[in-house]
Amino acid sequence: MELLIPIGICLLVGIALLLVEVYMPGFGLPGLAGCGLLLLGIVLTWMNFGPTVGLGLTVIVLALLAILISITVRSVAKGKLGKSEFVLNGDMAPEKNEENDDMLSLVGEVGKVITVLRPVGVAEFSCGRLNVMTEGEYIERGASVRIRKVDGTTVFVEKA
Repeated sequence: MELLIPIGICLLVGIALLLVEVYMPGFGLPGLAGCGLLLLGIVLTWMNFGPTVGLGLTVIVLALLAILISITVRSVAKGKLGKSEFVLNGDMAPEKNEENDDMLSLVGEVGKVITVLRPVGVAEFSCGRLNVMTEGEYIERGASVRIRKVDGTTVFVEKA
């Protein structure tokens, strides 16, 4: 019976540290310490009170952790934690890039190579100078090139 108080303290402090980790995310130290204290409390219970009481305590601790996780998930979805700066609420879809749409309109335009393309270099078009790339071919300075395709910010050209 003399170990009942230290075991209870280990379990209560362990749960408290896990709550701290849930609502104040950091480097995981409170979470690891909380898990360690819960495990210590369970092991001490198994050693001093037998496997039946130890198993019962294990089930109780797992049930408390399941409740804690469900409360956390609910809080992230609808509650105070969901409004915190630690939770991403915005859309992860890339914004529409109008500059890229403008680049797509250049497909088919003819320009002149300013630097040797091996396979990357600079070419002059009606819109200005662009960094361009070939499919691996070597194109001399001064040659005419046509924009074949635009992939993201990469402009692919071919000899005109």
